[in-house]
Amino acid sequence: MTNTAPDLSKTPPRSGREMLGRYAWLARLADKVRAEHAGTEGEYVAYCPLSMGFLDRAGVAAEDFDRLIAQDAADAGLVAFFDQHVSDKNREAANRFVLDDNSSHLDEEDAEEGRG
Repeated sequence: MTNTAPDLSKTPPRSGREMLGRYAWLARLADKVRAEHAGTEGEYVAYCPLSMGFLDRAGVAAEDFDRLIAQDAADAGLVAFFDQHVSDKNREAANRFVLDDNSSHLDEEDAEEGRG
């Protein structure tokens, strides 16, 4: 699994609907934060309101997520951290926030990024 920073000025991050482990949005957030750390984020904002809402509902601080990325955590390491620190209730709330509450936003992103 990846821990390479994508160049988001050339290629969009993974879809917010793409599951990483049992988590929607996690793959996209990882792409955006890795790119921010590498200076290749383009027009993307790593900790946008949707990212913050996902993290808040998961019960994971942005500072902790940032530290994981800075420590070069691969996707598998992020999933392991979330599985260890996020309760089933919080995971379900975070996924519901992304997939249900923000489905129209995801539709717009997917269309803008050529997935729709």
